[in-house]
Amino acid sequence: MIDEYTLFYLKWIEPVANSIKRRDKEKGYWLSKQKNSSFESWSGYAYEAICYKYVSQIRKKLDIAQDAEISTWRYVPRKKELQDGAQIDLLFDREDGAITICEIKYTLKPFSIDKAYAKILLNKVEVFKAQTRTQKQIFIAMISAHGLKKTLYSEEDVTGVVVQEDLLK
Repeated sequence: MIDEYTLFYLKWIEPVANSIKRRDKEKGYWLSKQKNSSFESWSGYAYEAICYKYVSQIRKKLDIAQDAEISTWRYVPRKKELQDGAQIDLLFDREDGAITICEIKYTLKPFSIDKAYAKILLNKVEVFKAQTRTQKQIFIAMISAHGLKKTLYSEEDVTGVVVQEDLLK
Protein backbone atom coordinates (compact mmCIF):
# COMPACT_ATOMS: atom_id res chain seq x y z
CA MET A 1 0.00 0.00 0.00
CA ILE A 2 1.30 3.44 -0.88
CA ASP A 3 -0.08 6.92 -0.33
CA GLU A 4 1.13 10.49 -0.73
CA TYR A 5 2.82 10.54 2.68
CA THR A 6 4.69 7.31 1.91
CA LEU A 7 5.89 8.82 -1.36
CA PHE A 8 7.02 11.92 0.55
CA TYR A 9 8.80 9.83 3.15
CA LEU A 10 10.61 7.68 0.59
CA LYS A 11 11.70 10.69 -1.49
CA TRP A 12 12.52 13.31 1.15
CA ILE A 13 12.85 11.74 4.62
CA GLU A 14 14.37 8.29 4.26
CA PRO A 15 17.52 9.46 2.36
CA VAL A 16 18.40 11.88 5.19
CA ALA A 17 16.79 10.06 8.13
CA ASN A 18 20.04 9.55 10.03
CA SER A 19 20.97 13.23 9.68
CA ILE A 20 17.53 14.22 10.90
CA LYS A 21 17.85 11.95 13.94
CA ARG A 22 21.26 13.44 14.73
CA ARG A 23 19.84 16.92 14.09
CA ASP A 24 22.62 17.55 11.58
CA LYS A 25 20.36 19.50 9.27
CA GLU A 26 20.72 23.26 9.47
CA LYS A 27 17.85 25.63 10.06
CA GLY A 28 16.13 26.34 6.75
CA TYR A 29 17.00 22.95 5.24
CA TRP A 30 13.39 22.11 4.33
CA LEU A 31 12.70 25.58 2.95
CA SER A 32 15.73 25.25 0.70
CA LYS A 33 14.35 21.95 -0.62
CA GLN A 34 11.17 23.71 -1.76
CA LYS A 35 13.23 25.77 -4.22
CA ASN A 36 14.71 22.63 -5.77
CA SER A 37 13.44 21.53 -9.21
CA SER A 38 13.22 17.97 -7.89
CA PHE A 39 10.79 19.16 -5.20
CA GLU A 40 8.70 21.00 -7.80
CA SER A 41 8.52 17.86 -9.89
CA TRP A 42 7.61 15.69 -6.90
CA SER A 43 4.96 18.11 -5.63
CA GLY A 44 3.34 18.22 -9.08
CA TYR A 45 3.21 14.44 -9.20
CA ALA A 46 1.79 14.24 -5.68
CA TYR A 47 -0.83 16.91 -6.44
CA GLU A 48 -1.95 15.00 -9.54
CA ALA A 49 -2.36 11.86 -7.40
CA ILE A 50 -4.51 13.81 -4.96
CA CYS A 51 -6.63 15.30 -7.75
CA TYR A 52 -7.38 11.84 -9.14
CA LYS A 53 -8.93 10.97 -5.78
CA TYR A 54 -11.26 13.96 -6.03
CA VAL A 55 -12.53 13.50 -9.59
CA SER A 56 -16.16 13.73 -8.47
CA GLN A 57 -15.55 17.17 -6.94
CA ILE A 58 -13.67 18.29 -10.07
CA ARG A 59 -16.56 17.08 -12.23
CA LYS A 60 -19.02 18.95 -10.01
CA LYS A 61 -17.03 22.22 -10.11
CA LEU A 62 -16.74 22.05 -13.92
CA ASP A 63 -20.46 21.18 -14.21
CA ILE A 64 -19.81 17.95 -16.11
CA ALA A 65 -22.53 15.31 -16.19
CA GLN A 66 -22.12 11.96 -14.43
CA ASP A 67 -22.16 10.04 -17.72
CA ALA A 68 -18.85 11.51 -18.93
CA GLU A 69 -16.05 8.99 -19.25
CA ILE A 70 -12.93 9.86 -17.26
CA SER A 71 -9.40 9.05 -18.34
CA THR A 72 -5.89 10.30 -18.92
CA TRP A 73 -4.20 10.30 -22.32
CA ARG A 74 -0.69 10.22 -23.68
CA TYR A 75 0.87 10.06 -27.11
CA VAL A 76 4.55 9.33 -27.66
CA PRO A 77 5.62 9.43 -31.30
CA ARG A 78 7.97 6.79 -32.65
CA LYS A 79 11.64 7.78 -32.64
CA LYS A 80 11.83 8.62 -36.34
CA GLU A 81 8.56 10.54 -36.46
CA LEU A 82 8.75 14.32 -36.49
CA GLN A 83 5.47 14.76 -34.63
CA ASP A 84 5.14 16.18 -31.15
CA GLY A 85 4.02 14.03 -28.25
CA ALA A 86 1.46 15.12 -25.69
CA GLN A 87 0.14 14.15 -22.28
CA ILE A 88 -3.26 15.04 -20.89
CA ASP A 89 -3.49 14.82 -17.11
CA LEU A 90 -7.25 14.27 -16.95
CA LEU A 91 -10.06 14.35 -19.47
CA PHE A 92 -13.81 14.07 -19.41
CA ASP A 93 -15.26 12.61 -22.62
CA ARG A 94 -18.76 13.98 -22.43
CA GLU A 95 -22.00 12.78 -24.03
CA ASP A 96 -22.84 16.31 -25.20
CA GLY A 97 -20.33 16.20 -28.06
CA ALA A 98 -17.48 17.77 -26.14
CA ILE A 99 -14.33 16.77 -24.29
CA THR A 100 -12.93 18.71 -21.37
CA ILE A 101 -9.17 18.43 -21.11
CA CYS A 102 -7.81 19.22 -17.65
CA GLU A 103 -4.28 20.39 -17.02
CA ILE A 104 -3.18 19.86 -13.40
CA LYS A 105 -0.59 22.26 -11.98
CA TYR A 106 0.76 22.64 -8.48
CA THR A 107 2.40 25.97 -7.75
CA LEU A 108 2.81 27.99 -4.57
CA LYS A 109 0.99 30.96 -6.13
CA PRO A 110 -1.68 31.29 -8.84
CA PHE A 111 -0.52 29.63 -12.05
CA SER A 112 0.14 32.00 -14.93
CA ILE A 113 -0.36 31.05 -18.56
CA ASP A 114 2.06 32.98 -20.74
CA LYS A 115 2.43 32.87 -24.52
CA ALA A 116 4.82 29.89 -24.44
CA TYR A 117 2.60 27.82 -22.12
CA ALA A 118 -0.51 28.70 -24.14
CA LYS A 119 1.28 27.27 -27.18
CA ILE A 120 1.97 24.04 -25.23
CA LEU A 121 -1.71 23.75 -24.25
CA LEU A 122 -2.93 24.32 -27.79
CA ASN A 123 -0.39 21.81 -29.09
CA LYS A 124 -1.78 19.20 -26.67
CA VAL A 125 -5.24 19.82 -28.10
CA GLU A 126 -4.01 19.53 -31.69
CA VAL A 127 -2.06 16.32 -31.04
CA PHE A 128 -5.05 14.84 -29.21
CA LYS A 129 -7.41 15.71 -32.07
CA ALA A 130 -5.04 14.34 -34.69
CA GLN A 131 -4.29 11.09 -32.88
CA THR A 132 -7.82 10.31 -31.69
CA ARG A 133 -9.54 11.73 -34.78
CA THR A 134 -12.25 13.10 -32.54
CA GLN A 135 -14.82 15.44 -34.00
CA LYS A 136 -15.91 16.61 -30.56
CA GLN A 137 -15.44 20.16 -29.39
CA ILE A 138 -12.49 20.50 -26.99
CA PHE A 139 -12.52 22.65 -23.85
CA ILE A 140 -9.51 23.30 -21.61
CA ALA A 141 -9.83 23.46 -17.83
CA MET A 142 -7.08 24.15 -15.30
CA ILE A 143 -6.79 22.46 -11.94
CA SER A 144 -4.39 24.55 -9.92
CA ALA A 145 -3.87 24.50 -6.17
CA HIS A 146 -3.87 28.28 -5.87
CA GLY A 147 -5.92 29.26 -8.87
CA LEU A 148 -5.13 30.83 -12.18
CA LYS A 149 -3.73 34.31 -12.71
CA LYS A 150 -5.77 36.21 -15.29
CA THR A 151 -3.78 36.74 -18.45
CA LEU A 152 -4.72 37.27 -22.07
CA TYR A 153 -4.05 33.56 -22.66
CA SER A 154 -5.95 32.24 -19.66
CA GLU A 155 -8.97 34.34 -20.58
CA GLU A 156 -8.87 33.15 -24.20
CA ASP A 157 -8.04 29.45 -23.83
CA VAL A 158 -9.36 28.25 -20.46
CA THR A 159 -13.07 27.61 -19.88
CA GLY A 160 -12.95 26.32 -16.29
CA VAL A 161 -10.77 26.53 -13.21
CA VAL A 162 -10.67 24.23 -10.18
CA VAL A 163 -8.73 25.27 -7.08
CA GLN A 164 -7.62 23.28 -4.06
CA GLU A 165 -10.60 24.36 -1.93
CA ASP A 166 -12.99 22.97 -4.57
CA LEU A 167 -11.61 19.49 -3.95
CA LEU A 168 -12.80 19.59 -0.35
CA LYS A 169 -16.41 20.63 -1.06
